[in-house]
Amino acid sequence: MRHLGYWASQEQYSMQELINFVQEAEKGGFETTLTSDHFHPWSHTNGHGNFTWVWISAAAERTKKMKFITGVTAAAYRYNPGIIAQAFASLDVLYPGRIGLGVGSGEAMNEVPLGFDWPSAEIRVERATEAIQIIRILWNKNKTKSLNNSEKFSNTDSTIHNSNQTSIDKDGFVTFNGKYFKIKKAKLYTPPATNIPLYMAGSGLQAIKTAAKHTDGLITTSKPEGAKEVFDIFDNAALEVNKDPVSLQKIAKPKVSYSEDYEKAFKACEFWRTTQIEDAFDTDISDPRILEQKAKQEVSDEEQKKSTIIVTSIEDLIAPIEKYFQAGFTQIYIHSTSPDEIEFIRLFTKKVLPYFQAR
Repeated sequence: MRHLGYWASQEQYSMQELINFVQEAEKGGFETTLTSDHFHPWSHTNGHGNFTWVWISAAAERTKKMKFITGVTAAAYRYNPGIIAQAFASLDVLYPGRIGLGVGSGEAMNEVPLGFDWPSAEIRVERATEAIQIIRILWNKNKTKSLNNSEKFSNTDSTIHNSNQTSIDKDGFVTFNGKYFKIKKAKLYTPPATNIPLYMAGSGLQAIKTAAKHTDGLITTSKPEGAKEVFDIFDNAALEVNKDPVSLQKIAKPKVSYSEDYEKAFKACEFWRTTQIEDAFDTDISDPRILEQKAKQEVSDEEQKKSTIIVTSIEDLIAPIEKYFQAGFTQIYIHSTSPDEIEFIRLFTKKVLPYFQAR
């Protein structure tokens, strides 16, 4: 099943602006919003640092049925996985069936400013994998099997250590003794009201495999032309643990900019030039001022234009979005950085969204 949703950038807009955007998006027919979870923004100029969990609660209260998923919450350093489990369980109680959690191994800009070191990608993925285990166990409080013996929490991935000792007693208190995280007789006294979907962002081999084996789907920055290789890895990893790849989500968020004036549409992309730095998502730079300056020096206008679908007619977005679905993506979230976001939403929901809903 194909699903087209909206993207909300916590690092680019104020909290109230984003609420206005999702209200307009829901009014136009969008049903789901994927939203970033940052401490620092990608760029210093005009950047924001909204606390996403607070915003989700406010936005859900001000919309009727809109679903909200983080894309993504770093489950490696600044957030303890037990607190992530508690926060999203509580959100799900307030807004049943409207909350989803996307996790990842983090970015330096969001972890280093809070006093954490920035280790290798391998270590970060290992930490995120342990965090996923803890979150899922706490959410599934009635599971009585230990992690290492449970099919739900299989121990087949090499990033999960056999030394983990996990137990759940008859009252649902969880003890987890991992390489990186430990919880001792922890219990969510306010458990989720529904089964919260859990996704993982990944681009490296191990992260992709972890997403397949331990979550409900993959969030990836891959474009249609590079998706096959990623999805082959993902599908094969799912089959290794007897999961049907068809049941898992493959999620993308193409960046777009619309204006009848091409130069205005292109200029509106400037905030995201930093994401085109080589190895941007793995860099150890945590200062947005330095990231912004580095991007100005290293990322050409041509590279910037290639990274974003820039259109002067809103209908011209239909074909590139269709390519994502044809490549095997099941959920697409439109990340608009248009100069007039409200105008974009109104035109998109009138002339583009109905095309995909009809199909």
